[in-house]
Amino acid sequence: MDLDFFSKSIVIGLTEHAPLILAAIGFALLYRLTGLINVAYSETITLGAYFGMWFNTTYDLNFYTVLLPAGIVAGLISVGTYFAVFRPAKKLNVGALEMIIISFGLSIVLRHALQFVFGYPVRFFEVPPPVSIRVLGVGVGAFRILAVASVAAVSLALYYFIQRTSFGLQIRALASDEDLAQASGIRPLFVTVLIWFIAGVAGGMAGAFYGVSSSVAPLLGWRQFLFIFLVVVVGGRKGLGGVIITGALTGIALAAMTLQFGQVLYAQLALIIAFVVLLKWRSKRSIETVKV
Repeated sequence: MDLDFFSKSIVIGLTEHAPLILAAIGFALLYRLTGLINVAYSETITLGAYFGMWFNTTYDLNFYTVLLPAGIVAGLISVGTYFAVFRPAKKLNVGALEMIIISFGLSIVLRHALQFVFGYPVRFFEVPPPVSIRVLGVGVGAFRILAVASVAAVSLALYYFIQRTSFGLQIRALASDEDLAQASGIRPLFVTVLIWFIAGVAGGMAGAFYGVSSSVAPLLGWRQFLFIFLVVVVGGRKGLGGVIITGALTGIALAAMTLQFGQVLYAQLALIIAFVVLLKWRSKRSIETVKV
């Protein structure tokens, strides 16, 4: 392994997997608030890709014009699923396992609804031919560099909003203790809806980035969900900052392993095993700390 290998891993990892960071931020917000492994979040990502593609191809708009509308539509649908499915289930005191099953069922429904509306064929954004720019000796499309910059800007904006604003303080307070937050004058329903909307926007925009980088297909979000979940579980203990750093490192690791093994599947399997070992080690260390 030489300097060229590491530079390729960093450039390819950050340019190809930058949307992972954005998607993980949205999932982390929901996971921290509800403790729910919301499998249907994968369809929020797919929704962003489909609506971004539809705005792009139907109205002949460039990608960056459709990015925010695609995220907003995904955010509104995310809020709709909360009111239609998850809030009623919570009022009925549905257990954690049952909620996961419900979210899985919702994921299937949303996926088939997308196929009914947009059809089964793979779809593509209409974007200009890429112009290649060399970064650290690696040829990268100018569009991908702009995408990385956009993902970084949106991710940092969300981080600032959650960590530094009064609304962010309310979100963190509600996630920590709902009863205490309500006693402090925080409106749980308003803050909860805000979180579901922000998470949906983040997931939808990530989906649009995924879609424009390759293609738009019904399983687009589902293919990314496992790594989104692992990034949040591993990095979430350090807050959103930990999620952002873990997401970036995951993208670089995937690129490095793909270059090393020559197959994306082998790289993904190796990284999943690494995540499992890390989680196992961390769990064992926590148990030993408690014993001491």
